[in-house]
Amino acid sequence: MFLGFAIPDEEMDKVFSMDNFPQVQTHKFNWNIIKGLEHLDVFNFTYISVRPIADYPIFPQKKIKKNKWFVLLGDKRIIIQEIPFINSGIFKIITRFLSALYYSLKNYHLVFNKAGVIVYSVHVPYMIVGLIISKIYNIDYIAIWTDPPAVNINKSSNLKSKLRKIELMISKCLMKKATKVIALTKYLAEDFAPGKPNLIMEGIIDVNYNNYPINKKEEEILETFRIVYTGSLENRYGIKNIVNGFLAMKNKHGILEIYGRGNFEKELSEISEQNNRVKYKGFVSNKEILDIQRKADFLINARSNDEEFVKYSFPSKTLEYMLSGTPLLTTLLPGIPEEYKEYVIILDNNSPEAIAEKLEEVIKYSSYNRNQIGLKAQKFARTKNYINQSEKIINFLKLSM
Repeated sequence: MFLGFAIPDEEMDKVFSMDNFPQVQTHKFNWNIIKGLEHLDVFNFTYISVRPIADYPIFPQKKIKKNKWFVLLGDKRIIIQEIPFINSGIFKIITRFLSALYYSLKNYHLVFNKAGVIVYSVHVPYMIVGLIISKIYNIDYIAIWTDPPAVNINKSSNLKSKLRKIELMISKCLMKKATKVIALTKYLAEDFAPGKPNLIMEGIIDVNYNNYPINKKEEEILETFRIVYTGSLENRYGIKNIVNGFLAMKNKHGILEIYGRGNFEKELSEISEQNNRVKYKGFVSNKEILDIQRKADFLINARSNDEEFVKYSFPSKTLEYMLSGTPLLTTLLPGIPEEYKEYVIILDNNSPEAIAEKLEEVIKYSSYNRNQIGLKAQKFARTKNYINQSEKIINFLKLSM
């Protein structure tokens, strides 16, 4: 059984257009795993899914109804049972737990030769249900972690802070109960489930979404340049430093284009109104983003690499950026494997000064050097496709069976 967040693309396109904090990467990661597992066709899966959305009123719907989705993957048709819940505060946790438990038992009880329950993410309702199901049927409880457990937010109310602390304690306890762990970084697995069998898999991508890059400009040195950032506009992801670093450049012949949503959105809109070199384009579809990434001169991602939580992170956009064939400037977080050093342009840190200095350097690269960097990264990223990565998952699931 697979407890996850897989809702069909067409439906999620509608959701993303309404959600101020669209969970695009959760959606992509779930489907890339499912596509790989179904392509290899080793196990039969029962899919229970919940709609990945922000709390009401950030997402405008308070009551989410159940749905049964029939999705065609190649020649195979799979069934996704979407569970209902109340999208508000503590009710969200309670109703997700009750719905997940009910539909899991209802759908999985009829399955013969039960092998295990896979639980995607550090989501308390799912983790509890996964543990219960594993105990009832005496099967493996396999955890997939792409993030650490809930962290407290400085601006949270006292009540919310207390609830977060309780959630953190429960999450840590449940994480230790996993039989096997699939995690983005070794620190996630080792710190939260020490001694448990683990598979470290930093990313999984669908190479069919992106083709080889279009022809770049032919001039040897860029007279004008275009830097692109796509993704979350949360302050903690370094987006403000990217903007300030770009504006601090001595060379004023470039444009910084930014796409996404987050808490820096309002300030970014004001900056773009005051400076026509910074273009804030809002939230656009994934199809459009891929084309935008391919046409850029450079892509950038500059998270802080000295905060404690980043050792649990592998930014999902890293592989997507690399797949575009456009050179990527990025900080090298502790959770990013060493092998990536060969395929990206490394920022020493995410300070505006370091960003400005590196940008001044790379815009002098010849078109040949830029294309070679991009193509080399693209070739490497393609090895992380969902078939190759899912083969690792299948082999890992077979252990001790």
